[in-house]
Amino acid sequence: MYKLLILHCASEYRTIPMSGALLDRAMQLTQQHRLRGYDAVQLAALTASAVLPPLTFLSADNDLIAAARSEGLSADNPNLHP
Repeated sequence: MYKLLILHCASEYRTIPMSGALLDRAMQLTQQHRLRGYDAVQLAALTASAVLPPLTFLSADNDLIAAARSEGLSADNPNLHP
């Protein structure tokens, strides 16, 4: 399973380096929205990246969807589309 994750990270995922500014933004997001820590880091990375193409943020967590939309991302809950 670990080897598959490494393969996906190299071939299918775009990684974004962690920085102090990114972590500061994540902490701000936890104060502005009802987010758990890692959800805030993920959202901070997505909203800070200028290299990502337009995307739709998918999550089954309604608080995370609301935060993503508030931060300017298109967002949807896949559970609403059976």
